[in-house]
Amino acid sequence: MVENNVNVDKFGKRTVIKYVFLKGLSGKAIRDDMLATLGDNDTASTKNVQIVDDMLKEDRHLTIRHIAETTDIHATTVYRIVWDDLDMKKVSAHWAPRMLTDEQKQNRVDVCTDLLCRLQAQPLFFLDRTVMQDETSL
Repeated sequence: MVENNVNVDKFGKRTVIKYVFLKGLSGKAIRDDMLATLGDNDTASTKNVQIVDDMLKEDRHLTIRHIAETTDIHATTVYRIVWDDLDMKKVSAHWAPRMLTDEQKQNRVDVCTDLLCRLQAQPLFFLDRTVMQDETSL
């Protein structure tokens, strides 16, 4: 009987996958069986998610390849962490959240409320000093 969390190299896993696939098992059945036997070694652990999140918070211009090389996490796993776990997408050469966090939403409400109060207090002065710019031109 095989012990859980056995360290099997990529070549060994691929060989087993190819063999079992040729026997007629579906990809999902193969994955489920390998996870049950070998454990969940390749998926994004909480530690890896935190590492990638910290790197992207520090520099949103990092590439998947650079993060993978720096952290020794497979590029596919890094991509899955960024896309699925951190819910981010690539926008104009940097990673941006796909959805705003509650903190970001509250910050927008606070800023808009402040701007509205300023507008009501001094309408002409406020509008003369307001500069509007689209984010895409930065």
